[in-house]
Amino acid sequence: GYFGDRSTAHGAGSGFVSLTAGSVGGVSTTVQIARGFRDPVLSDRYFRGPSGRGFITGNPDLNPETSFQIDLGIRYTSARVRGATYVYQYRLDDLIERYATDTDFFFFRNRGRARLRGIEAELQATLGWGLSLETAFQSARGRALDDETSLDDVTPETFSAQLRKAFGMRGAFAQMRTAVFAEDTRPGPTERAVPGYILVDAGGGIMVFKELELRVSARNLLNARYFASQDLRTVAAPGRSVSVSAAVRLGRR
Repeated sequence: GYFGDRSTAHGAGSGFVSLTAGSVGGVSTTVQIARGFRDPVLSDRYFRGPSGRGFITGNPDLNPETSFQIDLGIRYTSARVRGATYVYQYRLDDLIERYATDTDFFFFRNRGRARLRGIEAELQATLGWGLSLETAFQSARGRALDDETSLDDVTPETFSAQLRKAFGMRGAFAQMRTAVFAEDTRPGPTERAVPGYILVDAGGGIMVFKELELRVSARNLLNARYFASQDLRTVAAPGRSVSVSAAVRLGRR
């Protein structure tokens, strides 16, 4: 290949320890401490050539990326309601980062130290009359500690809610989901700021008979305009769409 005959070998210890207290009144708390290890993949080190994102040159001298992370989770469970909140912080050393020097020319490097912090929350509730509700929220921040610049692949704040209704004895259901994505004002080194948007999806299904289930799914009902990702070369995401699928179960009686 471009870099000649090379071989690389790395090793490191990784693992975790966790402690859970509860459940008291349906509430339990978990604390976890972990050390992670990620070796660069072959393409990060040795690939050189065009890709969908531009012309990429690997770095055969990359060091492995390690992390030290602390997670805290609080969960509540009852007969009709289940909820959880998670808070985490990851400290990364020798962060493997893709960066650009000129338009469409990308390289890889170790970026010293970085920190990733975030919070996630979820709630599932049974409302009666065949109705159920699921909600989720997440927020994260990622920074390189040498110059406080933002990291790639850190999604902006998002909130989603899904309402589902079950019907009859044939497993029929209908559901609607709304997701709100905040404006991304902290793009990473190979990303761009993107505006926020709202997605509304709907779907349903029915068991026609034991071996056949039909489902219909409608995506982006509001035909919102948004980017498929934060990447500099990304394209617009799909607009309004509808799909119908059939699941057939085969088996011997």
